[in-house]
Amino acid sequence: MSKPFKFKQPGLFGQMVLLVLTVLLICILLIIISFSSIIDQMIEKTTGQQALTVAELVAENDSIIDAFNTDHPAQMIQPIAEKLRERTGADYIVIANGDGIRYSHPYPNQIGRATETSNKAPLAGDSIVFIGNGVLGEAVKAKTPIYDESGKIIGVSSVGFLTNEVEGKIFVYQLRVAGFGGLALLIGIPGAFYIARRVKKLIFNLEPEEISHAFSEKQAILESIGDATLAISPDLKILSANKKARSILGEHAKDTLTELHLKALIQNALENPNLFIQKQVLINNSIYIVDISPIQAEETAITGFVLTIRPFSEVEDLANELIEIRQHANHIRAQTHEYLNKLNTLNGLLLLERYEEAKALMKMEVQELQQTVTFLMSTIKDPLIVALLLGKVNRAKEMKVLITFDENSQWLDFPDTIQSEHVVTVVGNLIDNALEASSAWKGKSATVHLSFTDYGDELIMDIEDNGKGMTSEEEAYFFTEGATTKNDPQHGLGLTIMQHALSQLGGEWYRTDRSEGTCMTIAIPKANPDFTTAKEREKS
Repeated sequence: MSKPFKFKQPGLFGQMVLLVLTVLLICILLIIISFSSIIDQMIEKTTGQQALTVAELVAENDSIIDAFNTDHPAQMIQPIAEKLRERTGADYIVIANGDGIRYSHPYPNQIGRATETSNKAPLAGDSIVFIGNGVLGEAVKAKTPIYDESGKIIGVSSVGFLTNEVEGKIFVYQLRVAGFGGLALLIGIPGAFYIARRVKKLIFNLEPEEISHAFSEKQAILESIGDATLAISPDLKILSANKKARSILGEHAKDTLTELHLKALIQNALENPNLFIQKQVLINNSIYIVDISPIQAEETAITGFVLTIRPFSEVEDLANELIEIRQHANHIRAQTHEYLNKLNTLNGLLLLERYEEAKALMKMEVQELQQTVTFLMSTIKDPLIVALLLGKVNRAKEMKVLITFDENSQWLDFPDTIQSEHVVTVVGNLIDNALEASSAWKGKSATVHLSFTDYGDELIMDIEDNGKGMTSEEEAYFFTEGATTKNDPQHGLGLTIMQHALSQLGGEWYRTDRSEGTCMTIAIPKANPDFTTAKEREKS
């Protein structure tokens, strides 16, 4: 059994062509009908006025008026009426007396007979125009009274134009209007194809279903992005925003972007379209990293911007992890390098059979390392900080910097509410800067001295170096984001991250200038209402 024929719905291109042609055709038909109606009314009105004018001229003819007083009025009136009919182009001119008896007619055999239409209005003194049927057929008629010299109504002047001739004139005009309509249709057909093809090109030849699917897909992708993402027009109208963006911006992301810091960034992006913008912004009392990318087609102006907003804490966590990885890597590299030198020395002593010196070297190395490990483990409660300081000791050896500890130092009263990860970030960055500063200035005579105490309500640590020192202007510069003396794009965030981590701990830092070098002091409160224990942080 064959399947029944199923009509296939045309695509967007076909639908648009059909729609445009249908609208055009309907408009042309309506215009033709409207113009035809207007022309019909105008011609009928004009013809009626013409008939009335001729009727009044006939009624005012002196010869016709005088003929009414003769014994045989029709003999005088008929030739006069026919001559006027020929001159005026009327189809008929009928003169009748007060009783409706015809004195003239195009058909002579109708003379002497009564008129077929009523003469009541003209005999009452009124002129009328109407369409009616008569001996000759349907006509546009006009009737007016005929007055004698004394002003008495003595008869009726009736003039008519047959409607078939009027309709012929109307048909000619209708043909002209239809011709213009046909011309418009001929122009409209290629125009419809052009418009449909142009629209299809602008929407990348997609069908409505494909556009709908692409839009839904785009919305799903936008909502699935973990970072806050929104698109904004140059006049700050919000084109789209995912759930995360609406959550962060709140009332600032209704219809128009009203957040002041973001508005300033977009203004900067408009003024510098080729500049990649990535800034820290304070939004609703939280710090975020904002990336701005322009929406720009080839060789066209910027039509908007895409903003990606990430919490600074996430970036900071990644930076902290990177710092820890680097610290571990430096630790391992330093240990590898240091032990390789020692092993080479030990190997040389053994080859030279200098066994006593080899024993002394091994003993010294073990004692030095063991003393440092024993000291740090006995004076610092947190193992993460111990591991950090051991790594810095090995790093210092590799850099040929002597790192020493105050023998009275201790951090045993270390509350569990203090996040040691933040402490590692702060201490690690400051020690790295001290090592680099002293090494760059003193070379092999470089030293860094650490002292720390847990007496009182704060954890205190002093980090002293014998480097060049730092002026107030240099301090203001180096503690701004991106400030660095290195030509490496990865540098310039350490001190900024250190400051943020210290603020998370509720701590403070101080700089003290020494006769030679700088002393950086950090103070971290042991008690803080915002602190939580490690177990509480794991649950949250």
